[in-house]
Amino acid sequence: MPARSALTRLSSVGALVVVALAACSQEAAPQAPAPTTSAPTASPTATGAADETAVRDVVAKYVDAMVTMENSAQVDPAPMHGIATDTVANAEAKRVKDLVDQGIHREGRPTLGEATVTVDGDSARYEVCMDQDDWVGVLGDQKAGSDYGPLPTGWTLTRTDGDWLVSATIPQEQVRVTC
Repeated sequence: MPARSALTRLSSVGALVVVALAACSQEAAPQAPAPTTSAPTASPTATGAADETAVRDVVAKYVDAMVTMENSAQVDPAPMHGIATDTVANAEAKRVKDLVDQGIHREGRPTLGEATVTVDGDSARYEVCMDQDDWVGVLGDQKAGSDYGPLPTGWTLTRTDGDWLVSATIPQEQVRVTC
């Protein structure tokens, strides 16, 4: 395949990777509730602050695991264990396998903006503007980044046996943050 054709394919794949990442585990995700117009009115509590911190920590580990899997072209969902449900971990592994099967991996890492975290009992919602422009797709010796800038990204988390786990990706059109 000529170099220009491979680069065009890689650029197209880069765009697909962004869309795939935004939609990862979407088919296994339960429908998120419709956005509400009122903001939460609960006052922060020590427990609420601890939950919010725990949710932020789990999502940071989740993003690190995504980067590890994609950058190393690792199809094994092991990096997701203990931070995501089996359904989400397996969906991530399948998504990465689809890329690996095409000869694609990534280099770099996404940049996350300031997140919005909402905790309601044993459920949480983490929303952020994620910029993947420096997390480039690599096909052979060709690299293709994106120039989409920050995009709305979100995950839901569920507390199970005292631990927060990423339980679904929020479809981009249902993420409430504006980037």
